[in-house]
Amino acid sequence: MDERLLLWINQGWGHPALDGVFWWLSQRLWFAFPLASLLLYDSVRRWGWRGARLFLLLALTVVVGDLLGGFLKDAFAAPRPCQAMFEELRALGGAVAERCGKAPNGMPSNHAINFFAAATFIALATPWRRWRIGLFACAVLVGLSRIYLGKHYPSQVLAGALVGALVGALGAWLASRYPTVFRAPVVDAAGPAFHSPAPHRESDESNRS
Repeated sequence: MDERLLLWINQGWGHPALDGVFWWLSQRLWFAFPLASLLLYDSVRRWGWRGARLFLLLALTVVVGDLLGGFLKDAFAAPRPCQAMFEELRALGGAVAERCGKAPNGMPSNHAINFFAAATFIALATPWRRWRIGLFACAVLVGLSRIYLGKHYPSQVLAGALVGALVGALGAWLASRYPTVFRAPVVDAAGPAFHSPAPHRESDESNRS
């Protein structure tokens, strides 16, 4: 099932236009750096130093997820499809095996971990509602790009998405534990998912009784 889904995406979706789009999406630095710069600018502009600290916690969350992904790759030692079945994959601009990447193991996908950790953190720990759908859409597209290029099996991308979501949720929980350091002001009605409820205040009538 894993291999069939991989080949369906790698071969069935194959098109020169998609080759360029998915290759670009897979370049984390080229793709993520402008997005991270926009997030940093918006957080500092809105919330000053607290926004900057919140962004730093987001960056730390992504780094932890990336390191965890490397550890899990070594633990599972599962090969990438571009190594295990390179003769069956559609080559993009050269031999698949030569473009497989430096790391031989593929479980889980670090690209999926990074982007899903960031998207989950922002969804739970910030009031950036307008960013949420776009970031999760980007995370899904990045995961698809790894399958399309033959870098990961679908199961490896799914595992990376789950690990990233858990790491992102942990980072958001840390932000909720230290609200005076990291908490961004609530600017929408719903507020952050981890926002602590305000302390109960008794009514004036109760105070007088």
